[in-house]
Amino acid sequence: MDPDQFDKNRDIRPDSPWQVLQALVTVTLIICGLLGIAVHLFGSGVTPYDWWYWLTASAFNTGLAVLAVVAVIGFHRYNSHISNQKRRYASNLPVYLMMAVGVYFLYRLLTTGHW
Repeated sequence: MDPDQFDKNRDIRPDSPWQVLQALVTVTLIICGLLGIAVHLFGSGVTPYDWWYWLTASAFNTGLAVLAVVAVIGFHRYNSHISNQKRRYASNLPVYLMMAVGVYFLYRLLTTGHW
């Protein structure tokens, strides 16, 4: 066992209270987004058959679904073929999108009283 095994960590400082608050707000907004999406997908007796019916109800809905799948695949390919520094910034995009969804559902909850 190397006696200096943890010397590399002696300069690490704990997060500031501001960073902890930012992390808590981020996690809260992401959880609100996930809850809002879950309530809309699984609430009020909605079944996968209803999703399929919505998807095939019009060519526009099908096109949106195909576009979403292509966008996710494209983002994954872009994110897996760039340098590590750029990947760190690009990987934050889904977090920010989910936070925006959380803000939307939190706003709806506060203004209407339901998700």
